Amino acid sequence: MKIKAALCNTQQNPPEFKIQEVDIIEPRQNEVRIKIVSAGICHTDIAYATDEWGIPIPLPMVMGHEGAGIVESVGPGVTKVKPGDHVVISIPSCGCCEACNTGKSWFCAKTADLSLLAGGFDFFDTTPLSKDGEPVHILFQQSSFAEYVVTNHRSVVKIPDDMDLKDAGPLSCGLHTGAGGVYSVLKPQIGEWVLVTGAGAVGLAAVWMAKAMGAKVCLADIADDRLQLAKETGVDAIVNTKGMSQEEMTVALKETMDGTGAHCLLEACGVTPVIKAAMLAVRAGGRICQAAVGGKIEFDSWFFGEVDSKEITFSRMGNVSSGLIIPILCELYKEGKFPINRIYTYYSFNDIQKAVDEYMAGKAVKPVLLFD
Repeated sequence: MKIKAALCNTQQNPPEFKIQEVDIIEPRQNEVRIKIVSAGICHTDIAYATDEWGIPIPLPMVMGHEGAGIVESVGPGVTKVKPGDHVVISIPSCGCCEACNTGKSWFCAKTADLSLLAGGFDFFDTTPLSKDGEPVHILFQQSSFAEYVVTNHRSVVKIPDDMDLKDAGPLSCGLHTGAGGVYSVLKPQIGEWVLVTGAGAVGLAAVWMAKAMGAKVCLADIADDRLQLAKETGVDAIVNTKGMSQEEMTVALKETMDGTGAHCLLEACGVTPVIKAAMLAVRAGGRICQAAVGGKIEFDSWFFGEVDSKEITFSRMGNVSSGLIIPILCELYKEGKFPINRIYTYYSFNDIQKAVDEYMAGKAVKPVLLFD
């Protein structure tokens, strides 16, 4: 079947995506073909397209790993979904390693390899996509910057039919990570202070999950518009850390939270002085979830002696399964407690280049592509 997809043909900065016609196969053993309704644009897509992380990728490639849509067909062996089901597509897992076999698929030993593996989960020797007889490579076994995807059934999460598909795509990555880190790692008690650093999609998802769990939330960032959005959607306190030294940040954060600091921290900024300041603003015995990934982070080993009274967890996808957290997020969204549409900027799929450019310019918190 011929479909339209946005191809990345070279790693360059700024990135370039060209919508072209490609061929997609019928689903094979354990695979599902899905008509994409919406797809979020994540920093990870940009990082691969620009070579920000220094990771070579096979080209041409179709990016996109925050897709939601409707099951069009299923291959042999698939029983968890059927044609017509509404689904979100999450990260790949092998289903056979120790982590997968103990219910911790987010720690799958093969996720990194599967993310760039041309042949798919079951080690087929071809990708689902091709152009003029040549392979088009896939990302995270998904590649949702396309009208249709073929993926393994392990990556598919069924969602309620009354969940708006145009808002569902980004639930599979950044929002999953922020909300999951609060839900699964921090587990705040009612009335506890949760500090969140970074008011992007990950950080705001953490804010809303913490509020839904009954915690008090302080959000730190340098962007007034994002802090204001957080206030409008329920955050208890905000701190604009622009121009502050590390020491000044710690003092300001502690003072905002009863003078003694946070019980929990979800770190979604990834900047060394902010990480240090925020960790030092957590009370003794507090819990810390480091969710951000990105640039170079530098620590003197003595710093760990300053935070050794706190529990620190480095999380992947919030350390929670997609099958558990995504349905929870759908319910919170429908109850008005997870207002993700407030951070979305919607673009037609045909305007993907505009969406990427505006995201990189800081004009969109979470761009979402909509398909006809």
